[in-house]
Amino acid sequence: MRVLKAAESEILDLAFSPDGRALAAAVTADFDGVYLWNLDSAATVPVRLETEGAYRGGLGFSTDNRSLGWLEPAARRVYDRDERGMSRASFEVMRNTHGIAQSPDGARVISQHGLPDYALNGWRPEGDEWVRTWSLSTAEVAVESVTLSDDGRLFAMLTRPAVGDRWASNPRRVEVRDAATGALRGVGEYPYTYAEPLLFSPDGRQLVGFNDMTLLVWPVPDVGSLGAPRLVRNDNRKQFTALAYHPTGRRLYATSNDTTVHVFDTESWNWVGRFTWQLGRLKAVAVSPDGTLAAAGGDKGDIVIWDVDG
Repeated sequence: MRVLKAAESEILDLAFSPDGRALAAAVTADFDGVYLWNLDSAATVPVRLETEGAYRGGLGFSTDNRSLGWLEPAARRVYDRDERGMSRASFEVMRNTHGIAQSPDGARVISQHGLPDYALNGWRPEGDEWVRTWSLSTAEVAVESVTLSDDGRLFAMLTRPAVGDRWASNPRRVEVRDAATGALRGVGEYPYTYAEPLLFSPDGRQLVGFNDMTLLVWPVPDVGSLGAPRLVRNDNRKQFTALAYHPTGRRLYATSNDTTVHVFDTESWNWVGRFTWQLGRLKAVAVSPDGTLAAAGGDKGDIVIWDVDG
């Protein structure tokens, strides 16, 4: 077990490099910055990377381990670990977005727009430009919690009709769509009155979310209904705050709004492990791509890294 320190602020997001030898953290306090550690080194002082604007997600390394990127308003910022230089890929055509989601490999982006467009747009890179491949009108629907699968084939979101004076009380549903075309693949029930993040399993066959003290689990068929979610309750009566799959898909790591990381078997949904780290309220969790390490970050800028079993 190893404890790292970023800043005296909440850890928003964590990401391991593909080789498991580096860890990055996005830290709040009006986006204090992105911090990067070399885990092979005994030194615990991180490199603090330049940021500009609010953090919008997408923290992740390139497949060759050489660069680290994340999303900021209308741009993706990339740090080259070899050159120790920063670049900024502008999303000029994606300005005025309400949200941006990007696949881990960077090959798909989905942007959400309000006035005057009211649209959800799909993009793919072509050289130094981004090309829009599809657009869905959201003039009569509210969209929340957009997320892409690891392989970039699918995306999921929560939607509800946004027509009428009391549209905010309309029930939500889960939609799964093709990320290349925007075509609807399946719809599922969402039994709660407010939205939380969604996450695909590594193989894209399962979708999970959380709402307060409850995990929600949907099977994802090739085409067809997702049905009602399976509900898995937290036995310590604390809200779940973040989720991460083991790369095998057999385990789900879930932080809760205390010092605990829960580990679930993703077939039976029984608890198979529990870690209690005295780092304050845990807000982020990640598992290394080789499945040997896990990390959790708290609300005071502390991060714990430990060895795990698949």
